[in-house]
Amino acid sequence: MLHAEQVLLGERLLDYIASGATAAMERPYLQSVEEYISDEFAAREEHSLFRPLPLCVGLSGLLPGPNTFSTHDLSGQPILLTRAADGRFRAFLNVCRHRGARVADGCGRQRNFVCPYHAWTFGLDGNLVARPEEYAFESVPRANSSLVALPAVERDGMLWVRPSPGADFDLDRHLAGAQVELGAYALKDFHLYRSTVLRRRMNWKLLLDTFLESYHFCVLHKNSICSIFYDNLTTFDSWGEHFRIVSARRTIEQIKGLDKGDWNLLPHIVAIYVLFPNTVLVWQLDHIELWQIFPGRTPDESAVELSLYTPDPTETERARAHWDKNFDLVVGVVEDEDFPVGEGIQNGFHSGAQPHITFGTNEPALAFFHRAVTDRTA
Repeated sequence: MLHAEQVLLGERLLDYIASGATAAMERPYLQSVEEYISDEFAAREEHSLFRPLPLCVGLSGLLPGPNTFSTHDLSGQPILLTRAADGRFRAFLNVCRHRGARVADGCGRQRNFVCPYHAWTFGLDGNLVARPEEYAFESVPRANSSLVALPAVERDGMLWVRPSPGADFDLDRHLAGAQVELGAYALKDFHLYRSTVLRRRMNWKLLLDTFLESYHFCVLHKNSICSIFYDNLTTFDSWGEHFRIVSARRTIEQIKGLDKGDWNLLPHIVAIYVLFPNTVLVWQLDHIELWQIFPGRTPDESAVELSLYTPDPTETERARAHWDKNFDLVVGVVEDEDFPVGEGIQNGFHSGAQPHITFGTNEPALAFFHRAVTDRTA
């Protein structure tokens, strides 16, 4: 985050603390319950959000050097991410052009992908390298047998892919100005430490809603993070359909006596960036959490991949213990506190108790996000 923005945010947060205020909208927002449980609406989301839009699939540290790869399946499309010997980031459908088998699983470092079915071989640039019994396929041009490429862009340490084949996308236009602030974090220098996939019985939007207000901090999280943050106190800013909310740690009081030119706000906040439609990038003290949130097979299911990226390589047992503690704390809070409540809410949506839920004036990020989803799927 640029220093000038840190000063502006610091001033706003300190003003909110002094006045007991928070970012707010003019009136409460009524959100239809149907959008959380409808099969029809879920299908519209897939076609309007999760196929045509660029999705952030990781930071550059996911592919830490030449001849590395990673597979990505949560979008519903089998995607293969690669960094070939030339260092370029590419993405393909993870589908052999012979009989449709997957050519890769997991992640790692290698120079070629060999299909497990008939040993057709592809380079990390997607090109067909070899197909046994070549004579049997002489009439099929080799160029037509390469992996199907997906539009992919690496920018400012972030990896973006559109899950549907087609023309390239304009990332600057998509980000609508958010790239300036994201670029200031030097995300390309971060290292992937650990990832996990969590699956729960709740709509993907309900899972994302968890991040969009601090009103619940000292109720749901009274025994975990309540003592760390000011509750019901956030800023809100947006770029196009993307937005940022920032919550203050109770340590923010330490900057009050300093000259503003010396302010370093980052150790005293948690900054949450929602990259529409489904990615949540969280700045925590000195590291990054990346949450990729996707619908499941029904509106009542979702999957999220949580990845922790560290500012330095983890090379000692002490460092591993430190980052494991951070990772386990985050997973523990959502698994033991947020998600059980969310699953109860999802079940309640089917009861007919109410046609809508209400976002208060102190929850502007929730209204902003759901307006964007509704508008895109209209």
